[in-house]
Amino acid sequence: MKTYRRVIEIITDKKEDVIDITERVMEILKESGIKEGFCLVFSLHTSSGVYISDSDYNLTYDLLNILNDLLPRNKEYLHNKVDYKKNATAHLKTILTSHHVLLPITNGNLDLGLYHTIYYAEFDGRR
Repeated sequence: MKTYRRVIEIITDKKEDVIDITERVMEILKESGIKEGFCLVFSLHTSSGVYISDSDYNLTYDLLNILNDLLPRNKEYLHNKVDYKKNATAHLKTILTSHHVLLPITNGNLDLGLYHTIYYAEFDGRR
């Protein structure tokens, strides 16, 4: 089985940000030469997520709004009592969005639908 690994470095300038990484992932797949198999996109940062959604970027704002409604920053989270960063909401948002996606590869291309977009979501940014 052939494998290939590349790290995409993403630096955000906002506390929360959502970035389309579809093109970067497709470039890495082409570079790999892999024609059939799977592509794992995985965040190495415990307070960021990776997910697939529609290409309409307005949905990213909708998602952030929903997550902020579900997980208000001013709530007393147990994690914030033991962690100096007080970033429980970021970790919980990652759990809800997931920290990885697994995509099939056919003929050297990602099997994405017409509007499928791969997003990286930073929930505890400026890193």
